Amino acid sequence: MGVDYRTQKLEELIKEKLSLLLVKGLKDPRLLDSFITILDVKLARDGRSAKVIISVIGSEKEKSDAIRGFESARGFIQMKIGKELRVKYIPHLYFQLDDETEDRVRLVHRLIELERGEE
Repeated sequence: MGVDYRTQKLEELIKEKLSLLLVKGLKDPRLLDSFITILDVKLARDGRSAKVIISVIGSEKEKSDAIRGFESARGFIQMKIGKELRVKYIPHLYFQLDDETEDRVRLVHRLIELERGEE
């Protein structure tokens, strides 16, 4: 059974609002100094929590700093999202790193190097 339209739409809206906050609304240097992308939002069935999948291109320290920055700003982020979304419950956000994206970027760069004959 697939995700219903309302849940999917809410996930997209949360992702969009988070992305905008990341660009314009968050002042935490741990979130400003890294290349961070909001990849996906997975809303729990009851709508009370959501897993936010992020990608951070950088060192292990930058990745852990980004997660700590998001966790520190969680209340502010949830308040901002809650003001813009008209939902019964503002989902509690959990942030999770996606290391696969960085691995894919490295693989693509390596393939380009090999294609050019660089070693």
